[in-house]
Order: sequence, then structure tokens, then C-alpha cells
Amino acid sequence: MSDVYYVIASNPHTPSKVLERLASASDPMIRRQVAGNPHTPDSILQMLSQDGHWDVRLNVALNPIVSYSVLEQLAQDEQATVRFAVAENPDTPEEILSGLSDDENPYVSCKANETMKMRRARRQ
Repeated sequence: MSDVYYVIASNPHTPSKVLERLASASDPMIRRQVAGNPHTPDSILQMLSQDGHWDVRLNVALNPIVSYSVLEQLAQDEQATVRFAVAENPDTPEEILSGLSDDENPYVSCKANETMKMRRARRQ
């Protein structure tokens, strides 16, 4: 039955009310799918950005519609993989990327610098 919930949670046509219920599922993989759904409302992404499982927070960081405030919070996450995802998100604002370019983890700082370079190259 979990497989069905994974599909529903990741489907961009799933209604917000259903996503809201699935965001509270006990299975972190279901919550991870909700976090990555590009139609998940910001209020649910905010809730999932504080999830106890880093891979749920990682999918929030990669979500193309995640808000500035949530990205700002996740840029301070204890898990380097979550901060890397923030740096990898092409929609992360320049100010957040700039802060991550000085991250203690060299992979995170390198990815933040790469994302900023890629963004500058697209503008030219």
C-alpha cells in the first residue's frame, strides 16, 4: 500500500488537502515525496523543512517553489547534504548562495560557487 502513497504524494495533480495529510505520514519516504512535489503548498514545505529525517529536508531544499525563508533556514541545517541541496537549487537566491560559498563543508561551498557561476553565465 505504501507504493500507492508514494505515487500519490509525488503526483503534481494531487490536491493540497491530500498532500497535507500525507505530509504527516509515519513513513518518511512518503513525506519525502510530498516535500519534492512542485505543487506542495508553502505551509506544508515549512512544516517538512523541520522534519527529523534529513532526506525529507533535502527534498524541501530542492523543491522549485520553496520560499526564501525556508531556503534561508535550510542553509543553516546541521546536515551538509541538506545545505548542498540548497546550494544546488537553481532558484536559491544569490544572498543565500553567497553565504553557502563560505560553508565549512568544501562540497557545499563548491556547489554554491558553481550555482552562482552557472547563473551568471545564463545572464550573459
